[in-house]
Amino acid sequence: MSVEFIVFFAILSFLTSLLTSIFSVGGGLIMLVALAQSFSPATLIPLHGSIQLANNFSRTLVYREFVQWELIKHIVISTMFGALVGIFLFGTLSENLLLILIASTILFLTWAPIDNFILSVMKNDWFCGLISGFAGIFVGANGPLVTAYLRTKNLSPEVLVANHGAIMIFQHAIKIILFTSFFSFTIQDYFLFIFILALTGYAGANLGRRLISNISFDSFNIALKILLTFLSIFLII
Repeated sequence: MSVEFIVFFAILSFLTSLLTSIFSVGGGLIMLVALAQSFSPATLIPLHGSIQLANNFSRTLVYREFVQWELIKHIVISTMFGALVGIFLFGTLSENLLLILIASTILFLTWAPIDNFILSVMKNDWFCGLISGFAGIFVGANGPLVTAYLRTKNLSPEVLVANHGAIMIFQHAIKIILFTSFFSFTIQDYFLFIFILALTGYAGANLGRRLISNISFDSFNIALKILLTFLSIFLII
């Protein structure tokens, strides 16, 4: 990796961690699409998971007093079963089909009425873990599904961000373990890259906590949707 490549993603990690620390959504999708320009799906998904695990750990650490294990334990447990089903199906799909699936899912998560989908499909914590765990294997950025589900619980912004981060730590960790076990991904090859992005991600999470009550979600959401749409279309073509 060139210095320019690492610097670009270090800055991106800061910005995406800042966004997710404030809104609990968006950062992982942006990072996924950016990484997809340079890595095959079999490397992209676990590498993205490693970076996001570090960033979610930073965010959860910053908001640690708001984490509620009783709120998330069933989601974490059921994630393992959804991810196991996903990893067995992942190897049956071609690289081009996986890229189309990733881009299509990002567009769906960006524009579809996710809240209605969550209410109709994710009936409880167990379904949330199963579906998001399965989706995480194929598309990497399954965070918006978890965010939408947690929003149905009418949590404060701090509790939402903290527990979303805690859930994603477990989901990304399970994903990394499965890809390391079933495919040729070796996290050691990217350790320095991940470490640098984790440092800048922690800085973004800290700044996000200071700004969480001062920024409008609506204005951010419109800009995010436009950006992700262009990036997803570029990924397909």
